[in-house]
Amino acid sequence: MKFSTDFPPNIEEVREAFPLSGKEIFTWGDTIFNPNGNKLPAQLIAHEEVHERQQGMDPDLWWKRYIKNPAWRLEQELEAHQVEYRVYCRTYGDRNRQWAYLREISKRLASPMYGNMVTTAEAMKLIRGKK
Repeated sequence: MKFSTDFPPNIEEVREAFPLSGKEIFTWGDTIFNPNGNKLPAQLIAHEEVHERQQGMDPDLWWKRYIKNPAWRLEQELEAHQVEYRVYCRTYGDRNRQWAYLREISKRLASPMYGNMVTTAEAMKLIRGKK
């Protein structure tokens, strides 16, 4: 995995499609684009590595589908959020800290960025692998 402090090649399409906060991290192929240049914790790198695998050999096609199809976007993000949470839990054994992180990333998954397709409570269950 490579790292860049630039924006990804499709940033204009992304900006048109999503309400960005300016704190986003993007993966395009084998590169994590981190325009803020902030240090990325292991759990976020793991999240982005899922997207690298999902994109395979055609990141352009993946991104086009990601932008156009909210249900598919949720599926892609759910897998990445599940991996992110597992890595976080392996790193931090404190259950209160794990619960707070789960709530934080569940809010993200339930946000307009991902189509408001689930509630925070539903996202928490999905990330933990519970029905």
